[in-house]
This record gives sequence, structure tokens and C-alpha cells, in this order.
Amino acid sequence: LDVKTTFLHGDLEEDIYLSESEGFSETGEKSHLVCRLKKSLYGLKQVSWMWYQKFNSYIQQLGYHRSDSDPCMYTRQLADESRIYLILYVDDMLIAGSNQAEIRKLKQSLHDKFAMKELGQARHILGMRIEQNRKLKTLWLSQSDYIHKVLKRFNMDNAKPVSTPLPTTIRLSDRDSPSTEEERKLNGKIPYTSAIGSIMYAMVATQPDLAHVRGIVSRYMSNPGWKHWEVVKHILRYLRGTKDTQLTFGLANPIEVEGYTDSGYVRNTDNQKSTSHCVFTYGGDAISWRSKL
Repeated sequence: LDVKTTFLHGDLEEDIYLSESEGFSETGEKSHLVCRLKKSLYGLKQVSWMWYQKFNSYIQQLGYHRSDSDPCMYTRQLADESRIYLILYVDDMLIAGSNQAEIRKLKQSLHDKFAMKELGQARHILGMRIEQNRKLKTLWLSQSDYIHKVLKRFNMDNAKPVSTPLPTTIRLSDRDSPSTEEERKLNGKIPYTSAIGSIMYAMVATQPDLAHVRGIVSRYMSNPGWKHWEVVKHILRYLRGTKDTQLTFGLANPIEVEGYTDSGYVRNTDNQKSTSHCVFTYGGDAISWRSKL
């Protein structure tokens, strides 16, 4: 589902005034007056929060409970012991569940309260492609289209792919950062931060294999050098070779939550800190991962 005119639904808590628009201004004795907003308006800093508060209040009135770990996920347990899940991302929603009658009831309630657009079965959302095989009870997530746009943006769409996300012969350090003002100005033209942000979204959504290397290159965003940039380009080349990789979810037997962790001790040559990694799986499928200094 998609919400139309999302930011016009919020209820303001503050008094906000604005000048009258050109062509709609009063004349004479009322020419000095301004408008006081009764509802939220696009362009205000707090409109996202106002919309979230409005939606959060309404969805909980319908009997849905907000997740403690993710404030944009809501669940409701039905009488038949099944559940309905609703995920909210600004104005985009995903609804999942096995009780179609209750899902239709939920959608009708949302239509009654907000102006909604129904987009059918989820196939693309937030740069992710969703594929399902109901017969095999399997679901795949991938970001091939998103990664292709990222590679094209940084002129790496024709680069030669590599097989590892991090060059095995390179160890980055603060010593590789520019030391003079002239070098900093020259390296300021490198789209370093933007590239890492693009890589990070792929890592967060579907590619846990990028977690470690993303953490390494992120340490030098304040003052990146050419050696750091070469490693970022290496990651982009790795993305070109793995852009069609899919994160797979199915029904394994038995259904168990398992966790794996490891640490690279004193691998950071700048401060001698360790890097810890972990990944959690549910039924053998990766559901959570992290790499942290």
C-alpha cells in the first residue's frame, strides 16, 4: 500500500504561522495578517514525526501492537493463532499474513482513515526485488536493479568484477589519509561518503557479506585518501560480480534460531581495537548480521 499526500494527515502540536501566498493576500485592514496552520504541511521539519504519530495512534486503535525492537513494525494475533504483520516506511506499507479476510478488513480500515493506493502483491520496495514461489514456500530478496544504478552512478558499471569484497593484500590506516591542505582539497572531489552510503544500504538490506568491509572503509570518511578510495572501488567491482545474488528464505526443518560470532583481535593498526562479527539465522536463513569495531 502507498499513502497519498502522506504529510497532510498530521495534527500539529505547535502554533505555526506563514505569510499569505501571492495572489491570495488580503488588502486593506487585513493586509497585515498571516495564516495559522491547522494541519501539517509539506516543507515543515516535523511533518514526518506528525504523520508517524497519527498512524501509530490509529493502527494501535485497530488492535495492532508495535514491536519493541522496530517501531515501524506492527503485529496482531488473530483468534486462529495466526498473525498479521504490517511494516511502515514513511508512506509505503507491506502487509503479510495468512488470513485474507482479516487482511482485507485491515486494508479497508486504512482506506477509510487515509487516502490509500493499493499496489497489489509486493514485488519491489525500497530498491529491493521480492520474488516468491508459494508452491516451494520460498522467498528471495535481491537488489540487482539498485546495485546497477549505484555502479552506473560511480562509472563502475563496466568494471572488471572481483571475487572478494576486500583486497587481501591491503590493510588501511589513518596514515593513508591526506596530510596537507592541498591533498585534502584534491581528495575532496572523491565521492567517498556517497559511495559508502550506497554500499551500506546494500549491506543492510540483502548482502551480509559487505558488513565487514563497509565497517573498515567507513572509518576514514572524515579524511579519505586515494588508497581508501581504491578499496571502495574494489567493493564496487565486487558488487558488480554479485549484484544478482539473492538472499533466500524458506522452510527448513527444524526451525531454529542460530547465532555465529567471531572477532579479529588487534587488527586495527591505528588503535589496536578488535572487530567483532555476528550473524543470526532462522531455519538456516540469515536474518540479522553486524560487524563492529
